[in-house]
Amino acid sequence: MHVSIIFSWFVLAVGAIPYPVIGQQELVTAQSAVEAYDAGWARGVKRSPLGGVCLDDHVLLENDAAGAGWSQRGEFMEPLHRGVLVKKLFELGDDVSCFRAHAVLFMRKVGSSPGHVPYWVAVNGERLAGPQPSWHEPAWRWIAVPPSVLRPGGNEVVVGCDAPEGEGYELLFAREDEYAGGGGKFTYGGNTALVGAGQVDTSSSDPLLRRIAVGSTSWKSVDGGKTWTGGLLGAGDSTAGEYTVRLNMERYVPGGHVSSPVIDLWAGDDGALLVPRSRIGDLRFSGEAFVPGGTDVVWSIRFSSDGDPLGSGWGAWREVGRGGSPSVDLGSGEGRYLQWRADLRTSNPLLTPVVRRVSVGRKVQRESGSISGDYHVVGGSNARMLYPAYRIGYEDPGHPELRRLVSRLGLDSVVAGARGDFERINRVRHFVSGLWPYELPAKEYPEWNANSVLDRRDRLGAGGMCMQYTMVFMQALQALGYTVRHTNVFAHETTEVYVDELGKWVQVDPESTFNSYQYHTETGEPLNTLEQHGFFLKELGFSAERPIDWTSPVPWAWTAITPWVYRVKGLEHFPQPLGFSSFTAKDYTSDNPPPQHALTGFLRFIPRNDFLSRPMPRPVNHGLFIEWPWNGYINWYDAATPRKLQYALHSDREADFYPTLNRVRYSATHGERDGEVTVRMATNTPNFERYEINVDGQGWTASAAEFTWRLRPSALNTLEMRVVNASGIHGYPSDLRVLWHYREPHRPLKEKH
Repeated sequence: MHVSIIFSWFVLAVGAIPYPVIGQQELVTAQSAVEAYDAGWARGVKRSPLGGVCLDDHVLLENDAAGAGWSQRGEFMEPLHRGVLVKKLFELGDDVSCFRAHAVLFMRKVGSSPGHVPYWVAVNGERLAGPQPSWHEPAWRWIAVPPSVLRPGGNEVVVGCDAPEGEGYELLFAREDEYAGGGGKFTYGGNTALVGAGQVDTSSSDPLLRRIAVGSTSWKSVDGGKTWTGGLLGAGDSTAGEYTVRLNMERYVPGGHVSSPVIDLWAGDDGALLVPRSRIGDLRFSGEAFVPGGTDVVWSIRFSSDGDPLGSGWGAWREVGRGGSPSVDLGSGEGRYLQWRADLRTSNPLLTPVVRRVSVGRKVQRESGSISGDYHVVGGSNARMLYPAYRIGYEDPGHPELRRLVSRLGLDSVVAGARGDFERINRVRHFVSGLWPYELPAKEYPEWNANSVLDRRDRLGAGGMCMQYTMVFMQALQALGYTVRHTNVFAHETTEVYVDELGKWVQVDPESTFNSYQYHTETGEPLNTLEQHGFFLKELGFSAERPIDWTSPVPWAWTAITPWVYRVKGLEHFPQPLGFSSFTAKDYTSDNPPPQHALTGFLRFIPRNDFLSRPMPRPVNHGLFIEWPWNGYINWYDAATPRKLQYALHSDREADFYPTLNRVRYSATHGERDGEVTVRMATNTPNFERYEINVDGQGWTASAAEFTWRLRPSALNTLEMRVVNASGIHGYPSDLRVLWHYREPHRPLKEKH
């Protein structure tokens, strides 16, 4: 963001308004679309390789993910060998244009035949040889499909293998009786992702929401394709379901949007923490975009008087222009705060508009802050707020299962005497890591409930694997009032915790063999998973010029036999300044540290942690023998880390992965009376309870979101602001320090007589 300022000073009579007008400023807020994409909100769009923001070009069609996975209800794999064929049907509509297309399927090799067993895929009769499996995820197969093979309306993908029975493959299918747990029988926009991620109300009448008729698009032949039966799958032809066969098309989506962070029309870009009362005039909005034929950009704005982007004080979005170069005069506007939004649209899936920049100009008439002196800001800090574009669900810390967990684990004793957030968190981490020996929970897979995991431990002698340690640790911290979430990386489940005293997210791993967090050895700062991902890329030399190849059959990070020893022969490594913290050397030592960042070549999360209040939707069985076919994750991607074609939801926005929590973002303005400052606070705090302020070190007291701060004349005035959640956890404070250089009115001395 860039704001230019032109001064035009003049003075009016003091009695004309409460304070004299001290000047007029011409302010211009210039924002690039990429700045808005990073710091504001964005859905259905991405960074354009030509600069700016364009429509997303990743379209996935699937109807199986809600029910796909390792099931305890019965069979979920289809034997595939000579004579047995499977077929999946896709409806593409009238326009099938795309840059590239891939059939994506989940298929595991069976039998003892060494090497690659040939298989094939036929798309609308065009037979394509199946490639060798990926080293990274050998069950996921990406088969390039020539776009010319696709046709309007119905399309069929047939999968076959000529190997004898017992030496071919087995293809995953989703059982109909598992769909309810994974999100239900719905697609939205052609796949189950937004339903599974909890972003869609399935009772709505949205035309993009479609009900899945399970079994209607999956067919099977046992006589080499002479005859076909639909919907009943598995070795016994008795299980209703859908094959995990998906179609990925690289084409622009019909629409998406990017909207700016909140713009304070009274403020410049000098980072001023205290601004004079102001009046806005000659407000002007202009945008710039590349808009080829068949595409459009609709520009809108909205106003607010309080500036909280999550608050109710915003007016409705109002369209102010269309096309590539809108310019509109808005007069005095309708409030102090403004947001702009660009809706990108296309009727041609091979063309996209590109939004480049926006300019908001205005004349700002300033009023003096004091008629008896000057306010001088000598210091302060204000939170930089990042908000996710996805709706995030947070657990109720008063949930009865959490209260039961506190008593069951004696958590009050575990954290007794700890003097800070990070110490409490790590005490719980170490405690949870020792609750049972690691074991795959292949029998009686527990619910996503810590008490269910502990019940399994008490009954069978072990609670499970990384996912179960994660669930117990996550809900133990939730019971203590902390915000924590499950995060998935390479072949591992872990957690990220928002640590208030550090003001950031940190990956903290409670599994018995890890029991640690990772930190930067030069700064001492504990790291989140995305920061570890950056070190992973640097260590292995991945970049935009050398991105990860998910389809490569050759190991590029670690050997398949010993996954924790990731120094592949012949692969150059670049040492990184990383250390780890652990209370135990049971499995790892300084010479052989836990492989935290070595697993972060890919990261994703489910946009909620309220698995007690809302047990569904969630994956059928997470990470057990099956390589994550569910589709409700938010998956990270960047220039060195391409998107995975089996998933629909991807983001390269830090705001989506690491929103700012439990902090105060404030605006401070010269008050209506001499010696007063009007302060407004905003926050994004799960289970928010109240704001608190500390004036001049006199102690913390509850406060409304807006209050008047009365300054002491000729004194250093200090103000701290923080939030408190329902569990009594305090957020890291923001602060402001102001000297009021007070001038006493002149009072002539009386003469002696």
